[in-house]
Amino acid sequence: MRITIPALTLLGQGDEPATLDGYGPIPLETAKEVAGAATSWIRVLTHPVTGTVVDVDRRMYRVPADMRRLLRTLHPTCVFPGCSRPADDCDYDHRKRWSDGGTTSVGNGEPLDGPHHPIKDETLWQSERDPATGRIIWTSPSGYRIPEDPPPF
Repeated sequence: MRITIPALTLLGQGDEPATLDGYGPIPLETAKEVAGAATSWIRVLTHPVTGTVVDVDRRMYRVPADMRRLLRTLHPTCVFPGCSRPADDCDYDHRKRWSDGGTTSVGNGEPLDGPHHPIKDETLWQSERDPATGRIIWTSPSGYRIPEDPPPF
C-alpha cells in the first residue's frame, strides 16, 4: 500500500488531499492514521508543479520511471563525451556511487551506456554537474575538462 501526503498539507500549510494508490484522494486524518501504523517509509520528493520525482529516500536504489523520463529529457544521450547512444539504451548511473552514500536523485543521476559506466567507476575519469547549467563536465585522467555533448534542441 502506498499513500502520498503532500508535505505542505502534512505541515498544515496546504489543503491538497492525500492519495491512496488504487483508490484516490483520502482525508488527511485517514492518511495520518494509516501512515502512523506503517512499518516502513520511503520518502519521495516530487516537483510541486509537475509531480515528477526529483529525489528518493536513500533506501531506494532503483530510479523511478518518472525520474528516468526527466533524466532522458535533460540528457537525451549517454553523457560521456562523443557518445551518441540514446539515453533509453543506457544505464541510469549514480554519479556518486550508491555504495559511497550517493542518492537516487536527478542531481546525482546520469545516463551512461555499458562501455562508459566502468570507465567512470574504474578509471581516473571523473564527472561533475555544472550547477549553473545542469550539464555534465568530464575530467580526463590528464586533467583535460570536456563538457557533455549538448542536446539537439
